[in-house]
Amino acid sequence: MEDARPSRLPSTLLFIAMCLLGICALPSAALFVLTGTVGGSDLAPSLAIGAPALIAYPVAVWLWLRARRQPTVGRAWLLAGLGLVLIVGSSVPPVTIFGGLIVEERRESQPGGRGYRG
Repeated sequence: MEDARPSRLPSTLLFIAMCLLGICALPSAALFVLTGTVGGSDLAPSLAIGAPALIAYPVAVWLWLRARRQPTVGRAWLLAGLGLVLIVGSSVPPVTIFGGLIVEERRESQPGGRGYRG
């Protein structure tokens, strides 16, 4: 006899991915949006990097809520997969660019870097 309760695994995996990726993605996306709005003339590139992540996470939360209430496991996996693709795709650019900036600044203070004082 089959279990009548829907599976919680898809929504749980989506929730864990949102939490783990959100720790890095949301602050960096917010930083890009803030620098884009305060920066002056070049606001389009910064907003284009940060705004999709800030929009994708509330949509992913909505998909998470919908995945928890689906009567079939297939539809729950579909919604959880869509949410996962949405947050991963929108989180990669701000995290990669912000991480690269941090690494570049760190290299400048190391021996051989531009800002090194021996």
